[in-house]
Amino acid sequence: MLNPGAAYRFLAQQAQPPPGRSGAWLSWRKPLLVAVVLGCTMSLITSASLSLRLAGPAAFYWGFVPLAEIAALAAVCWRAKRSPFGRTVDLFFAGHGPWLLWLIGLCAIWSFVPPIHAFVFTRVWLYGAGAIVIVWSAYIDFCFFRFAMGKKPARASRDLLVQRLVSWTIIVAIFGGPAIVPELAAQLGVRFGP
Repeated sequence: MLNPGAAYRFLAQQAQPPPGRSGAWLSWRKPLLVAVVLGCTMSLITSASLSLRLAGPAAFYWGFVPLAEIAALAAVCWRAKRSPFGRTVDLFFAGHGPWLLWLIGLCAIWSFVPPIHAFVFTRVWLYGAGAIVIVWSAYIDFCFFRFAMGKKPARASRDLLVQRLVSWTIIVAIFGGPAIVPELAAQLGVRFGP
């Protein structure tokens, strides 16, 4: 996380993953970790405790986030012959450390701070730390495209922009769609129902 350029250079030089780390498990282990951390985050935020009853379904529901990122990565890297797509997914999700730390920080706020103060700390965490994480993770993803995928800087920047645009559009549409559509329809003067 602190030196992603060197890390991705090293990982790109490894021709094959270690024995026993190939196939479907290689492709899905890190995206599943992201989904599980999202599920645990929802459990800790809603009940200040980690409950399988809350974390399990939430991990399943929030699984669309890593799926959207994989779809966007496929759209950007579909012609890359550098490595199998499962390894590409594994390398890409290796750069999700800043987002996972941010989610853990959000969990800590809602688990250890009284609810009346948690709202204030959450606003600061969402906007302050969130901005840092967006920039930090963009740099890590740039290093992924630059060194793991072997792209020139301009092409790596373009791939980063396209991947973020596609994945974040899907995520916002799914997460915010139920609220966005009626608001947009109201602004356009479109009526639904009687």
